[in-house]
Amino acid sequence: MDATVFEYGDVHLRVDHGIFELFRRNRVIGSYRTPLHWVKVRAEARKGGVTRLHFGNVEELDAPLYASTTSSRHLLATVEISTADEPLYRAFFTGPAHLCDRPIAS
Repeated sequence: MDATVFEYGDVHLRVDHGIFELFRRNRVIGSYRTPLHWVKVRAEARKGGVTRLHFGNVEELDAPLYASTTSSRHLLATVEISTADEPLYRAFFTGPAHLCDRPIAS
């Protein structure tokens, strides 16, 4: 199976052989890498047309891979995106969620 890649702005997301990777181009070098089955992405709507995507590891393996949140506690990496771009990210995560048999929350 070929790698699934999503690049948008300063964010590079990749799923390859059951591993999820996040890379972001900014002043602080940082990445996040974990087994796809463990990934948790939580979208936090903020003021000013900004949404924060918080990446971490799930507590329960059947939890939604991608969902909305009002809290950013206990997560490992955060990316700020335009709220208008959030549906593009949600659409990308539909594929990986299907691969690991996990839902995308509405």
